[in-house]
Amino acid sequence: TKLILLDSLLQEFQTYLSKMSSTFRLAVRKFSTSQAVKSAGGEVPAGFAALKQKQKMFNIDNGLRIHERGGVMDMVLYNTTLGFIIVGGILWVKTVYGMAYPKKG
Repeated sequence: TKLILLDSLLQEFQTYLSKMSSTFRLAVRKFSTSQAVKSAGGEVPAGFAALKQKQKMFNIDNGLRIHERGGVMDMVLYNTTLGFIIVGGILWVKTVYGMAYPKKG
């Protein structure tokens, strides 16, 4: 009897998963980008077009690494982050040294 009960539970779970899967597929189909563009008559919003243009700029093989392609602001953010890492590393070494060799006194 336990085997029959387990089998029936497994069948119920499989039907639940198939219903959930079809519901998920339906939701994805309703909210997909291609469906939204088709309903808008093929017009692309200005913000989306600007984003796509920026992505094209990043995909061009111009010899620069990816963190160098964003312009001045990305360069400032990158160098600031690098500075924080260096300062943090120096402070970490200082702390470990101070804990390993405490001042006598």
